[in-house]
Amino acid sequence: MRLSIVLFVFLILGACASQPGPAPMRIGNEVAFEMLQDQYSNPFPHEDNMQVLLFTDDMQASRDVRDAMGRVAPDCYEQGRLVFVANVSGMPRLITRLIALPKMRGYGFPVWLDYEGEATAALPVQEDYVSVIHVEKGTIARIDYVRGMESVMNVIVPLCGLKAEQLALLF
Repeated sequence: MRLSIVLFVFLILGACASQPGPAPMRIGNEVAFEMLQDQYSNPFPHEDNMQVLLFTDDMQASRDVRDAMGRVAPDCYEQGRLVFVANVSGMPRLITRLIALPKMRGYGFPVWLDYEGEATAALPVQEDYVSVIHVEKGTIARIDYVRGMESVMNVIVPLCGLKAEQLALLF
């Protein structure tokens, strides 16, 4: 009898664990982020303005995005044309609150956070790459994958321009 109960429990747990995630979003899918908040707990207000969405689930690729976003003109992300989304659902809440959020508050640009993992579950992603999702009128128009800070810059500088400090370094 005990063996039957144990087998039944493992069967149920196995069935729950093997539930497939949502299918990756594709061109034509609507992008909806009303659940997201930035690192200051502000709700996501930019669904109508969003033109480029950056997403990755890789630490190095996230650093590349962070470094690139720190060099572009701030009005681009302040107006919501450029959006960086991070899934922090796998991070323990205590670590998120005590370490990650204070660090993100020093970035100088908004990072839109998915605490539950639901808003980002269907976003297309490739290991070690940044997903560059081009959005027109709230729907996905194109999906590219780039690697490295320079590649991210090649995508976002034409949209945003450079910060004045970055321009001064060029001359």
